[in-house]
Amino acid sequence: MSEQTYYPVVIVPGIGQSKVVEVNEAGEAVRTVWPLSFDTGALVDKMKGPFMKMMLFRRDGGFSDAAASAVADAVDGIASNPDGSMRHSLRAVTYPYPLSECTPDEKRYIYKMAPVQSLGETVGEDRIFFFAYNSFGMPYEIAADLRAFVDMVLSRTGSDKVSFLPLSLGGAMLTAYLDAYGAADIHRIVYMVPALQGTRTLSDVFRKDLRPGQFASVLELLAGGGAAQKLGAVMAMLPDGVGEKLGDKVTDALLKTIFTGSGAMWACLPPEYYTALADTYLSDAAHAALRAQTDRYYKAQTALRDTLKALSSRGVGVYICACYGLKLAAALGSADACSSDGMIHIESASLGATAAVPGETLPEEKIRDRAYLSPDGALDASTGAFPDSTWYFAGQFHDSIAYNDTALEVARRALSDESFTDIRSDPALGQFQPKQDNRDRG
Repeated sequence: MSEQTYYPVVIVPGIGQSKVVEVNEAGEAVRTVWPLSFDTGALVDKMKGPFMKMMLFRRDGGFSDAAASAVADAVDGIASNPDGSMRHSLRAVTYPYPLSECTPDEKRYIYKMAPVQSLGETVGEDRIFFFAYNSFGMPYEIAADLRAFVDMVLSRTGSDKVSFLPLSLGGAMLTAYLDAYGAADIHRIVYMVPALQGTRTLSDVFRKDLRPGQFASVLELLAGGGAAQKLGAVMAMLPDGVGEKLGDKVTDALLKTIFTGSGAMWACLPPEYYTALADTYLSDAAHAALRAQTDRYYKAQTALRDTLKALSSRGVGVYICACYGLKLAAALGSADACSSDGMIHIESASLGATAAVPGETLPEEKIRDRAYLSPDGALDASTGAFPDSTWYFAGQFHDSIAYNDTALEVARRALSDESFTDIRSDPALGQFQPKQDNRDRG
């Protein structure tokens, strides 16, 4: 490749960043099913009768069952069958062309999901591609679609390789891609807050390790803060004991409707929890096809550190931007047990960095190399898979990494500058960085 030509970049977005629609027999879109949009008013209307009865008699009286049914109906659009197939006929809204050929609305949407305008200015929008997919689909089916997408990119650009920019869940989907298709046509991978070893958020949900009275924060993971705030206000009025029962019933409904049958959600489980949970949920004949796929992914996930190290030794650049220092959602049993970006624990995003729980520093016996110790004393980067090409952002929330100028600059440089190879390439882009949100500038 000549010095004047950049490798094309394929963005593999996260869980809430691809639009998915239900289609009819003619292939026409009939409704948007993802990102999820709770109709809070309709949800409250369905629960109004049982709610009034509960408040009158100060006991559950069927309220939790009605609420669980209403939530299941609200997420039915992305429901899965036991074999991992989708209950409805769905299609991701895709962009089989470079950013330069997107409509203004498409371009605004993509830049909203991945604010890489500076990268576009550097490499050219004709070298940037956005791979959309169903976030609740099967990882190896998504990998096959990504393989076809990469072939299209190579054909359109005349390049012999691509670079990947996986965001969050996109990192897990790239694990399936590497397992199925290898990396012969990959130049560099720049992971942003990736779920490389799952997230304890999902393992706590699957294990039902949730804290009573904090159920609204579980809903916030799916529906956003607005809906969670309204529903949380309702829950504050519940009689004693009803909130815990409601949390159990709604969690069961979500597991049954969207989580248990989703291969992508199983890909988000930390490997240390996988076998026991798969034996619990996927041991029957109805789930056999799904279990075969999740077992395959589990093997690829547990081997990922070695896989990426081998690729790096063969010249594939691997870079990671990860965040630490925050607790997980308050509803989770693991909320206080690990350092995270609020969604993904740092050991997963960094492939092995050692971190103290939020608010504490690492004891001396857990520090392996002080040269890689964070200024706050809370993280040792030397135990991560790529200590020299992983950047850490203290106190940065998962989604807001997209608005951290330093993280965006690391990505831009890694995807456009062959001389940018590690944390020492530019003194202004040191390994440890503070949280930052460019939206605060107004």
